[in-house]
Amino acid sequence: MSDVSPTFRHTAAGLTGAGALPFIALTIAMGVLDAPTNLTASFWLMVYATVILSFLGGIRWGLALTSPSGTPLPLVLSVLPALAGWAIVPYAILVQQIPSPEWFLAYAALFALQFGWDWTSTAVPGWFRPIRLMVSGVVIACLIAAWAIRAFAG
Repeated sequence: MSDVSPTFRHTAAGLTGAGALPFIALTIAMGVLDAPTNLTASFWLMVYATVILSFLGGIRWGLALTSPSGTPLPLVLSVLPALAGWAIVPYAILVQQIPSPEWFLAYAALFALQFGWDWTSTAVPGWFRPIRLMVSGVVIACLIAAWAIRAFAG
């Protein structure tokens, strides 16, 4: 049984769910807005995905600091998704100027990898796993939808 209060768990669930709202809104905006505004929504979705990957990495960094395993590997792994996300954004914006649809699949893969690590980790509280499952599913679905929108609807 968890020693975390129900209020704390509900707050964590609500804030985690609220974090998915920009993914939903920006994906919808990509699908319904005309060019070039839909491309602006694409860029914002990429930037927001990168920020959230950084946030998730920060969670893992904090867990590693509070429960040191003796190896720096958890610290190294915690920064990789954020670094990958931050590598995509300038390339897509400065070099491509119109982001390739495949970048959204790359983000979906990064979120799936982060979720897989969190799901299998004993450092993540068990009560938080179902919350992450639900929200990660929504985020990954939005990123796949963003790929489809960019690939097939322009």
